[in-house]
Amino acid sequence: MARHGITRRRLLGAAAGLGAATAAAGGLAGCGFTRDRDELLFGFHGDTVSIGIYESIVELYRRKYPEARIGYTYADSWGFSQRLPLMLRGGTAPDVMVVAESWVSGLSHLGGYADLTDFVEADGLTEDRWVPGSLNPARIGDQLLCLPVIVYPKGIAYNATLLTERGVPLPQPGWSERDVVETAAAVASGGDRVWGMPAAFGLFPYDVATVHGGLPFSVESRTMTATDERMVSAVELISDLIHEHRAMPTGAQSQYAVNFTSGVFGMELFPGYALASYREQIGTRFEWGVAPYPAEWVGTYQNNNVAIFGGSRRKEEAWHFATFLSTDPDAQRLLQPIGTPALATAAAQWQDDLQPEDRALPWTQMLQDMDRQLVAYQGGIFNKVWDILGQEVEAVQTRDVPVREALRQVQERGTQILRA
Repeated sequence: MARHGITRRRLLGAAAGLGAATAAAGGLAGCGFTRDRDELLFGFHGDTVSIGIYESIVELYRRKYPEARIGYTYADSWGFSQRLPLMLRGGTAPDVMVVAESWVSGLSHLGGYADLTDFVEADGLTEDRWVPGSLNPARIGDQLLCLPVIVYPKGIAYNATLLTERGVPLPQPGWSERDVVETAAAVASGGDRVWGMPAAFGLFPYDVATVHGGLPFSVESRTMTATDERMVSAVELISDLIHEHRAMPTGAQSQYAVNFTSGVFGMELFPGYALASYREQIGTRFEWGVAPYPAEWVGTYQNNNVAIFGGSRRKEEAWHFATFLSTDPDAQRLLQPIGTPALATAAAQWQDDLQPEDRALPWTQMLQDMDRQLVAYQGGIFNKVWDILGQEVEAVQTRDVPVREALRQVQERGTQILRA
């Protein structure tokens, strides 16, 4: 299925290609393969910008704590995520590591992450230290497996120029799902190939499933929940936008595989981590804005965290560096180019430092909304279930397969996978 829009997964894919090229030139260390036994090892991932930022944070730590011995290793994001399960199982993971929210939840069953509950309680760290929802991905059962580093608030981007040309009111605070659908339908026009929204809101299939708060499975019980009414209503929303309102192209229509920045879509899910990319690609071609999710929507939570390897022999040192990365204002400030700082005070300063047109976006509401959003558990066997969901939602889109039948297939096939 074609994916539209700027997504973190697309950015990670691009980073993977960049990372592979750099590794071939000898510029990337193989994370988990080398370490100095006399120093703490910090592992991180990303593109060249992210890597440079994390290197700067290590240097900042060394300046603030000259007695500390810390080294680092890194890889592209795709390579890091692929090797992480092997490192956790084999005992070769870095002492401290940057991990996406889904890598924590999806791989927690491997037992490779240290439980940080006692450390948090001993240091008196309270949840209000960070922006709303920041600790949600860390809570797995009765454990706390990571601390937040940066967050990615979400909303819906809209093409103000296009909507105004069509005589469609611009999104207002407090708008509803019905308003979203009506706006998408009013903008769409098959004659000049203008669409209300790209297929699947840009982050397929995670945001499709979770629009109304549903997930295709329960991580705790390892059972399938694909036929839950929240899942049904979410996929029906996508189906209606495609088949009833003609406001969204199907995934098979590759000729429309362009994103919001092309100017031919009225709206798209807005990934807060791609703000610079939006500005650069849109330029002066059209005016745009962002509205928070409608009240009926839940959606997925995304961030990056710092975790400690359960097998580390330097847990106290690891905790000191982990809290530095998550709570030191200077370290958090260095992270601003790649996301919204998770530390509440740093996030407020980040908003103040934005250009006026970016500062005007509804960051406060989008950050508050993250507290109720879901983590789209990924990793290992769960990825197979997501793949099946993607196949079946594509069948709804391209072949008009009934939603309940498609989700019944997901339920049955997913049950076989989880049982195996």
